[in-house]
Amino acid sequence: MTTRLAPLVAGMLVLGARAVLGQVGHAPTSSPYLDLEYSQEFTLIAGQYHAHRDPAFVGPQSGLLLGAHYEWRASGPLHLVGEITRMSSERNQLDPLKTGPARQLPTVSRPLYSGTFGLGVSLTGGKSWHHIVPEVGGGLGFVSDLRSEPDSGGFKFGTRFALTWGAGIRWVPGGRWQVRGDLTNRSYTIAYPEAFFVAPAGGTAILSAKESKSLWTNNPAFTLGLSRLF
Repeated sequence: MTTRLAPLVAGMLVLGARAVLGQVGHAPTSSPYLDLEYSQEFTLIAGQYHAHRDPAFVGPQSGLLLGAHYEWRASGPLHLVGEITRMSSERNQLDPLKTGPARQLPTVSRPLYSGTFGLGVSLTGGKSWHHIVPEVGGGLGFVSDLRSEPDSGGFKFGTRFALTWGAGIRWVPGGRWQVRGDLTNRSYTIAYPEAFFVAPAGGTAILSAKESKSLWTNNPAFTLGLSRLF
């Protein structure tokens, strides 16, 4: 999924560059560019969270994403972005002390909660182009399952620092409502307990010594939202 994000963002940058250049030479009455009337938006979003499958397959899994998105256009093309979300997610549990089918413990529901803050750039500046505003942005935040203790197999997700980046498109038809779509990637780490690398009597370890004890994962999500402008 992440290999598809870079071409999308690059394409939107090209579109934005062409749009900005295209502002020159249009009469005000015929220009495809319209000033954005409002500087703030509050959006309810819903979509699909695509979790990266880790080597042990005990990390968070994909699920429904629900949340709220806020933007404030501070100056020109720059805006501040804040977002809070909940991702429905399940996790597999493994007992590193057992072998065979007995190693597999019941799957458990472990929703994830995320909060991010970042900076975005409108590729058409403070205007829309044919009522469309393409954006790119990135930020910092966290992802958490709100649990401090490890599961039955010794694995713990807990609260993780996250890097976010992505692209979006706003459709601003006029008035105080708009529709937006976003593709956002959340990068965070997954760490395994030492027991995952130790072979039990008569069996093999969950992970070989060649596997990393901690790794970064990329987890994209596609969302649609309805915004109130003010």
